[in-house]
Amino acid sequence: IRRVSIDLTGLPPSIEEVDAFVADQSQEAYSRVVDRLLGSPRYGERMAAWWLDGARYGDSHGYDNDLENAQWPWRNWIIESFNANQTYDQFVTWQLAGDLMPDASDDQIVATGLNRVHRIQTEGGASDPEWREQHGMDRVETIGSAILGWTLSCATCYDHKFAPTSQRGCFHLVA
Repeated sequence: IRRVSIDLTGLPPSIEEVDAFVADQSQEAYSRVVDRLLGSPRYGERMAAWWLDGARYGDSHGYDNDLENAQWPWRNWIIESFNANQTYDQFVTWQLAGDLMPDASDDQIVATGLNRVHRIQTEGGASDPEWREQHGMDRVETIGSAILGWTLSCATCYDHKFAPTSQRGCFHLVA
């Protein structure tokens, strides 16, 4: 029960939960624990942590001035999607293009927060065209790693025979 509790919720079981599991001598004891943990809101939080890390989620600009960048509605949508057992194809489609769907719902629009979870430069001397390009590349690298399982950052500098795409192909993704 300790291992499955930590795996599914990130939290150890309470003493009462352990005692109840030990006292349950039925064949379904373990299955009941798993079902209870999968139904817990903590399950979505645990699973979302991996996705949020892959997307480089943060509620700040990501620089030394570190101003607030309120992305919590997207974070909450991710957690709720895991708790609702949303299908992967819908989960990914909504994040990439939820706002482009016919009669997009508020949830579909919030899901596109994936496209805005990047560092934000507020320095007075920053070049807008340069930062638009860097934001585009950041999104391509994030989508490449989080969704496609590709490492694209190397392709920004050179071609490699084992890379999933060429340097030219990588920059075509940004355009």
